[in-house]
Amino acid sequence: MEKTYLYFQPQYVGEFKCDGTKCNARCCKSWTIDIDEKTFEQYSRAENAQDITCRMKFDSERKRHVVTLDKRGFCPFLTENNLCRLQRDHGEEFLSTTCTTYPRYTRKLGRFFERALTLSCPVAAEMILFSGEPIQAGFVTVSEKIHSGGGKIVITDVKCSQIMAELCFEIQGAIISILQERRLTIDQRLIVTGFFLDKLQELLSTKPADNAPPFAVVRSVKQLIASYNPKVFLRESVPPVIKSIALDVPKFTERMLRLVNIFCGRNFSAQDRRLMLAALDALQLRPDGKDLSLEKIADGYKRHAAERKNFLAQRATLLENYLVNEIFMNAYPWRFKASLTKNFAVFLMTYKIFELILFAGTLKGLTSRNDLLNTITLFARRTDHNGKFGEEILALLKDDDNLFALMESLLEGSD
Repeated sequence: MEKTYLYFQPQYVGEFKCDGTKCNARCCKSWTIDIDEKTFEQYSRAENAQDITCRMKFDSERKRHVVTLDKRGFCPFLTENNLCRLQRDHGEEFLSTTCTTYPRYTRKLGRFFERALTLSCPVAAEMILFSGEPIQAGFVTVSEKIHSGGGKIVITDVKCSQIMAELCFEIQGAIISILQERRLTIDQRLIVTGFFLDKLQELLSTKPADNAPPFAVVRSVKQLIASYNPKVFLRESVPPVIKSIALDVPKFTERMLRLVNIFCGRNFSAQDRRLMLAALDALQLRPDGKDLSLEKIADGYKRHAAERKNFLAQRATLLENYLVNEIFMNAYPWRFKASLTKNFAVFLMTYKIFELILFAGTLKGLTSRNDLLNTITLFARRTDHNGKFGEEILALLKDDDNLFALMESLLEGSD
């Protein structure tokens, strides 16, 4: 009997199909496509081995072979329909680890697994962000073949305590229910999420009484989750404590400038960096030498208050689905070896630079679906394919442990 695994995943994962006719990434334009050693040996034994391996070169820095892209920056194994010639001629099992895994990300949490799709894939991004409906998720049983992909699926083991491993999906479910509560603005949902994780961190950090059984901690966590059910905390109206969080625009501007400097760093191609800077120029948030004071940049941001409110209303579902997908994609709030609140801080700041870039692009007139997808996939390439981005944010927050001050510098609690 074939072994099976239990996965917690968004419904869209089972519906996704690679579609070269819709994909403008062209598997994957201008990317470095790694070929693992086992796959390269497999290619070397194929009947047309010379035709395959001549399109690869050894990368001494990566210490493995990579695909040599054509003059357009495309994978040379693409057909006219933007489908994979290797898969067509030899079958799916012939693909490398990189090509078998992408765009799926799989993570192991305790006894269970979690899987999502990266938004750097334009087909996935369109499916996830433009559906207009909340992301649905649940447990599914996955066969060994799909789980491991013949040993080629990369699975990241997320480190968390035993108690967290048992409760992780209930905790994530609570966060998702908050993020999908449409009676609140996006910022208000993030404030509530921050409060929840702060309480959870406090609960888990409190030294238990002598001989306290583990189920006592589990019971306390479950009680906390129940208290943060939107039907409970929104029984009458938005609590005043949420509305009391007021955005500090000068501090927001200062934090965004630091994030822009990290985001538009060395790992962007020149073309991609120009696109990002062109969008951010609408808000004068450029890291490349414009001599403007924080005060002037903050004043400029304030002048766009009406446009920003309209943008958030129009793109609320897209932004919500981005946030929920991030929970699955990066196994938040355990993505980094740090506290739950530090993980939330990285989650929040990554979202805020995402929102800011989309808003800046909107001010530049980049509002078509194709414009949005280009910006979104570019953003995901920088964040999902470069683990250093989150680590750099953590470094930025090294001596900053005041979660509420962070929320006040990034979020607006009023309607």
